[in-house]
Amino acid sequence: MTASAPAWPSMSYDSLPIPAAVFELLAYLIVGTASVLAFVTGWLSINAAVVLTVLLLGSLIALSWIHLGHGRHPVFLFLCTLTLFQGGRLIAYCVGVEPTPMHIILLNANFDISRQQQGTVLLCVALAALFVYAPARWAYRDVPPTNSIKFEKYLPYLYLVFAITWPALIFKSYEYYDYVMSHGGYLSFFVNHSAVKATVPFIVRALSLLPYPVLIAILVIEQRKSLVWLLSILYLGATAIMLAFGSRGGTVTLLLTIWWISRIRTRRRPRLLAIAFVMVVLLFLVDSVRHQREQSNPGIMGFAPIQAISIEGAPLNMTEMAVKYRSHFEHYSFSYLLYELRSGFVGIDNLHYAPGQSLDLDASTFLNPELFNQGNRVASSYIGEAYIAGGMPAVVVVSLLIGWALSAIFARCDRPGYVLLLALVLQDVLVMPRAQLLDWLTILFRNLLMLASAWIGWNFYQLLAGVRDVSSQSQIGISAGPPAQT
Repeated sequence: MTASAPAWPSMSYDSLPIPAAVFELLAYLIVGTASVLAFVTGWLSINAAVVLTVLLLGSLIALSWIHLGHGRHPVFLFLCTLTLFQGGRLIAYCVGVEPTPMHIILLNANFDISRQQQGTVLLCVALAALFVYAPARWAYRDVPPTNSIKFEKYLPYLYLVFAITWPALIFKSYEYYDYVMSHGGYLSFFVNHSAVKATVPFIVRALSLLPYPVLIAILVIEQRKSLVWLLSILYLGATAIMLAFGSRGGTVTLLLTIWWISRIRTRRRPRLLAIAFVMVVLLFLVDSVRHQREQSNPGIMGFAPIQAISIEGAPLNMTEMAVKYRSHFEHYSFSYLLYELRSGFVGIDNLHYAPGQSLDLDASTFLNPELFNQGNRVASSYIGEAYIAGGMPAVVVVSLLIGWALSAIFARCDRPGYVLLLALVLQDVLVMPRAQLLDWLTILFRNLLMLASAWIGWNFYQLLAGVRDVSSQSQIGISAGPPAQT
């Protein structure tokens, strides 16, 4: 009896395609490793490292536009805001506007960190951008436009809820504006936020939270562009009151969210010139609000887009603070996360501050307690907070999780529910490079809670509509009289 070995088919490894993403990521890792070695050995100056970081950030934005659906993937917008908030000063240096991009200027501070610490900061920013892009590039699949026709039955109810709650948003915005203007301006909003909220009854503040998630739901479902424009203008008009006393971030990120919803609903490529024009307009808006808030004279200071980008890049200083003073802040890293989980419901103002509640507040008191007591504070940084919690590995892991989570939800955005989920959180995700690590989570929970209350109202709305239909049918039967006898 003889046994013969089975004949296994030979595999042609030459026919197995290697994804282009492998070459992209491998090239970035090789360049990054070589740059780190050159910096450590002293061959690469800090100024050259700044230029390399800007080139990396810019190339990742370009690649995300080319390979991630021309703006349909949220990672593209995230890389744009990360580049603005963490690389704005670096960009200004490259074009000759900012001579010392790594110099810390927060709250009248005036000092530098060491060369090694500056290199660590630049590496953190570069790795954060690369590892947000990597999972999105690796797992990208084209998603068809969202089909929300079967959800159009909810539109009459959503319009009704928006119409009822929109006046509450107007009232709250005006009362906040009136209080802030009569108590010293923009900074009073942060000195005693509890007093600002007390000017508006709780029920009005609760109702004023509903228009935003309802607006997002309408934008996801509604097919008629005229109504989309009308609702967007109404909501922006209500929140524009906040621009009058200097709060600009919410308006800009809302515009980006509306733009992303419109992109996910179509495969048509947007016009790059139109996007560039809108970006310049947004920079002008941001800079004008800053001038008004700081009571400066725009006619004297003028408007330069690169100067505005440099100013928006101030959160890089917060990342530098986290690297330089990690030992000072790291014993609060867990308590920072705990307090962030309630930030969407309970705000922390300067008057009721206690150590360990917020990284930006702790850094503000550390830099200049006197200015902090007047209402000044610095912007935070999720990169800095991650570095304090676990060093460079934590920055990499957190950035990978951000890229993976955005990609996982985007892959299901052919369904309106996932578009709604991502749109509800996108505003706060986009500001993570200048905000705390978990702020987006608690605000998402708040928006979902508002939608849950609207869902309960939908059930009552259906019940009343059913009762009305039964009543009208009964009236028709009575008016018709009894059936004829034969």
